[in-house]
Amino acid sequence: MALTPKWLGSLLFVLLLVTCFVGLSAWQVDRAQHKNDAIDSQDLEVVKPFNEVMGAQVPMPGLLADQRVSLSGHWLPDAQIVVPGRIFDGDRGFWVVTMFAPDGAHLGEGADADTHGKTIAIPVLRGFTTDEDTAMNSRAEAGEVQMTARIGPVEGPVPANDLPEGQVHTVSTSQLINLFPGLLTYSGFLIPETAGGATSVGTDGLTAVPPTTTRAEGGFDLQSGVYAVEWLIFAAMALYMWWQLLRDDYLRRRLERGDSQDPANRREYVVVKPAGQGRIDPEVMAGLTGLPAHKHGAKRSARRGDRDISTTTDDTPTEGS
Repeated sequence: MALTPKWLGSLLFVLLLVTCFVGLSAWQVDRAQHKNDAIDSQDLEVVKPFNEVMGAQVPMPGLLADQRVSLSGHWLPDAQIVVPGRIFDGDRGFWVVTMFAPDGAHLGEGADADTHGKTIAIPVLRGFTTDEDTAMNSRAEAGEVQMTARIGPVEGPVPANDLPEGQVHTVSTSQLINLFPGLLTYSGFLIPETAGGATSVGTDGLTAVPPTTTRAEGGFDLQSGVYAVEWLIFAAMALYMWWQLLRDDYLRRRLERGDSQDPANRREYVVVKPAGQGRIDPEVMAGLTGLPAHKHGAKRSARRGDRDISTTTDDTPTEGS
């Protein structure tokens, strides 16, 4: 049966599916081994001008996270927040985040905001301290600042009703806009690497926080590896289903022919009906031949609409088989 046109055609279709599944598995393996190639090609370690990669009042592309940038500008000392619950070198303390106005700042493409009377500024992490009073009283200096920093993605807003005035749970630009309505800002914040001039980073009782990358290190991507194994399982299932369907069709045809016994181990039976009985019980014959009972004279009912139709085969007695 497997060599008939019907089953050869279905096998060809299954083999095409298996080829696609194996190809997709190989693609996932390749992705798992080279997941950071696209990230590396973006030159995140190359310092780029801040105004070339960032625009205010628009969402920040995720690909810009961890990008190194250079910029100049000045602090806005009165626009400052303190973020409690931060960990540095195993100590729990406070981040001091101050708004910084970059020179040449501009709105992002497609931004719809009124800049009249407003200053464009970005949050900058000035430092860490374990002392709350130091964090609350620290202030940035006035003057021109040159800075090299990494871009960090902003955090989601969290209500700060349980905190003192001037403190928030997260570095969220949506909250900063509400706290400082005279500012327009970015969908990101800066973690300075170096700063010159009126730096104010890691000064006034603060400890500078070194930039850290938010992206995973290179290596084998476990998620893509799991997907690769799943595609191989799909390929095996396609072959198994073809074999199972072929086997079921083969057994069905044997039963229809009444060939329920293995030809190599065929057995013959002599069935003797009880005295006075006109024919052998169809259920007994069904058990011997493997065929449905109605094939041996049992009644079969089929419902069509509201009528019952009953059929009975010839009741000629059968002596044996």
